[in-house]
Amino acid sequence: MTSVTVLQALQSMEFTQNLEPKHLEKLASIATHVTFSEGATIFREGDASELVYLIEEGQVSLVTQVPGHGQVTILTLGPGQLLGWSSLFPPQRKSAGAQAMEPTRVIAINATQLRNLCQTDHSLGNSIMWRVAEIISTRLRAARAQLLDIFEPTKKKEK
Repeated sequence: MTSVTVLQALQSMEFTQNLEPKHLEKLASIATHVTFSEGATIFREGDASELVYLIEEGQVSLVTQVPGHGQVTILTLGPGQLLGWSSLFPPQRKSAGAQAMEPTRVIAINATQLRNLCQTDHSLGNSIMWRVAEIISTRLRAARAQLLDIFEPTKKKEK
């Protein structure tokens, strides 16, 4: 994996695209690079966590436990995407699990510090929260589609 500064990485990511340079600098000041090996658990569903991640390199699967079906992959995320958004909101518990599908490099951002930045710089806060809201919406639709696929055969059998 290449040695790139956090600021340089943020400048090229989907999630932070078109943020003002001063906002990217603020984000970089509270962020650090972290790497995960293939198969590593980044976090588990229900974990309390103060970190959100932006994927720089690699692939991460979001997984959830579905009664009677075990662990189900909801979505696969790649470079530039946000991981662990639930740490931004009380009670800061992960709404799904995350596992590195290959060697993965992320930018880890402390959620408490990010919330504080968003509260003191309303322009940054507005940009970040709109982006997070869009992600939540997309992920809810993906989870719903996965669950419909899982339970559709059950509905057909009952008819």
